[in-house]
Amino acid sequence: MPSRSEYVKYTQNYKSRAIVNFDRGLVTVETLDTAHPTRSLEHAIVTTLLTPDDPRAVDLYSAKSIRLSGRPYLYGLVLDQRRRPIGSPWAAEQFARALLRVKRTRTIETAHGAKRVTSVQFSMVSDHIQRSARRYATLVNDYSRRYGVSRSLIYGIIETESSFNPFAVSATPAFGLMQIVPASAGRDAYRLLYGKDGVPSRRYLFNPRNNIEMGVAYLNLLEYKYLAAIRNPVSREYCTIAAYNGGAGSVLATFSRDRARAATVINRLSPAQVYAKLRTSHPQAETRRYLWKVLAARKDFIRA
Repeated sequence: MPSRSEYVKYTQNYKSRAIVNFDRGLVTVETLDTAHPTRSLEHAIVTTLLTPDDPRAVDLYSAKSIRLSGRPYLYGLVLDQRRRPIGSPWAAEQFARALLRVKRTRTIETAHGAKRVTSVQFSMVSDHIQRSARRYATLVNDYSRRYGVSRSLIYGIIETESSFNPFAVSATPAFGLMQIVPASAGRDAYRLLYGKDGVPSRRYLFNPRNNIEMGVAYLNLLEYKYLAAIRNPVSREYCTIAAYNGGAGSVLATFSRDRARAATVINRLSPAQVYAKLRTSHPQAETRRYLWKVLAARKDFIRA
């Protein structure tokens, strides 16, 4: 199944699939077709390389074929055997044939007995995270200015949430680059953006422009509305990051059972003490790790 950092797409009536791990920068393409494994694998490789960068054009929940048009989402992230980006059917076919020379086979057990899997694996460029980030630079810059949120924080959250996987989904469910949960963060941001109650659709959130604006708008709400009583900007930012993952309520509850008093407690602490408290006492282990991950990721984008 697809996840935050992994794109998974089945094709050919579920006989073939592509797994693109954006965190590790690794692409695996495989097929169960035993009648024509080489042909099926070549087709699956070409489809993977030329899949468009608009997630709305791809049905992740079926084996429906993909219309291969527009710029591929792997363009520039994967280079061919001559270290060139792959943007045309001819280039994709040539690279696929080169990969087929090193294809592998293995046997797996299924509900229908043993099946032979034929596969290839190849890597993205070493700086694929930075290259992916540059695709969204205009959007990040625009929304950073509009909503008063630092660019490095936006990039750090995108990397932590999705590793810049525009197809990102999670079981929550949350969608897209900034992993917006429609009924919670999505609803809050929708009200800020449109001045009325509403829940964004999955299709809406798979549009990178919509997703980034909604994520940054939600950060704005957290920092300048829900956590506005925290006076120190560094302390407030730490709390904002934790709240993006686990909610503002749980952040305040970390400092006081009486949430109305939490800001007063926080304001008596130094930023280092606030950070330490969130890292050791927040009720959710995921949020405790999340704060560290975002701060580590954003360092790569301080000058972005």
